[in-house]
Amino acid sequence: MDSNTTSQFSPKWQFRFNFFDTYGAPNTPAFKAAYKELPFGQKIKVNFNFFALFFSWIYLLILGMWRKALTILGITIVLMILVSFMPDVVGRGVGIAWSLLIALTTNYSYYLEKVKGDTSWNPFAGMRW
Repeated sequence: MDSNTTSQFSPKWQFRFNFFDTYGAPNTPAFKAAYKELPFGQKIKVNFNFFALFFSWIYLLILGMWRKALTILGITIVLMILVSFMPDVVGRGVGIAWSLLIALTTNYSYYLEKVKGDTSWNPFAGMRW
């Protein structure tokens, strides 16, 4: 990765981008091994986005990932409709799980978009499943 590519970003994003560039996608063995060696605070920095946790598709729009934001919004609407027919506790659980999933995938999606130029609609590309 060229340092000119990431110099416009904050040090936090540069750290994330460098980690992804060095070790690859979260579903690769190199990433998993390097991730295990990180201290807890750096694990959170690499793999979790608090803004995405609370603002989901709105935060993706702010970051300029409108395709992924629309995908997340569409899935959110479908999930909201489905859980409206379920007990309240199930709906809350699904909502929390969905928010956590978005928070765990945003950083790598942003890396793909800004560094690799991947403008796909898939917000979950390269994740560990």
